[in-house]
Amino acid sequence: MNTEPTAAQLIALVVAIPGVAGIEPGIGTSLRALDARIRRTEPHATHFGLHVDHNARTVTVEVSLNRSRPIRQTVRDIQHALHGALAATMPEPTQWQVRVQSLSAN
Repeated sequence: MNTEPTAAQLIALVVAIPGVAGIEPGIGTSLRALDARIRRTEPHATHFGLHVDHNARTVTVEVSLNRSRPIRQTVRDIQHALHGALAATMPEPTQWQVRVQSLSAN
């Protein structure tokens, strides 16, 4: 039996990637997180800045990046890290979205 990582574990995984300045939630994931908390559904899969939707087959993370590495490389690393953590529990095909909310100088 495969267990899905918690939102906190996924966020820690993403923030540990070089080039990621942090999670920067946008309005979309913020509203989904509030909705999930109000309805008390799938709290492990929804967090401000992260949304995992098994039915829609999407994983969305919203981040702030720094320019210490090429942006495309950092985004690719985020997608690969999330895929590696969730591949066993997500149906195929799944869309892995990384929304870059802002870029910082460092």
